[in-house]
Amino acid sequence: MQIHCLAQMPHFYDEVTDMLHREWSELPNWHNRDVIRQRLQSRNAADAQTMTLFATTREGELMATASIIPYELSDIPEREFWLGEVITAREHRGKGLASALVTRLIDEARAKSILALWLYTPDQQAIYRRFGWQDVEQRNIADEDVTVMVLKLE
Repeated sequence: MQIHCLAQMPHFYDEVTDMLHREWSELPNWHNRDVIRQRLQSRNAADAQTMTLFATTREGELMATASIIPYELSDIPEREFWLGEVITAREHRGKGLASALVTRLIDEARAKSILALWLYTPDQQAIYRRFGWQDVEQRNIADEDVTVMVLKLE
């Protein structure tokens, strides 16, 4: 497995866009590939504190992706940076790829002096707790009950 920054390998924008679209296209924010790609490009601009990482095989096959996203839930401005879009291709699940990407994103966030990362998940709380994330609240987002979690990086 190799981990790459999408900003440094822009020829993977289409593949990462397609992976995200395949997984979540039934949701309103994910049904339009062009909008997904625009979000990725904005998030990975040279001056952005946000970013997208992805994992490939040695041969260059896309296996997984994860991002630091600005204001995933924008109702509380202090919650600026979010871990999101964590997805592993079905055929590569169970190999620790998402964990490796999350670990690397946490390191990148610390290097950028980000003080806290937020996330929400409907069913992966136990995995994130192992990384030190703490439950903050239960919410309903897009008709799904989720747990909002925080990881303090300071």
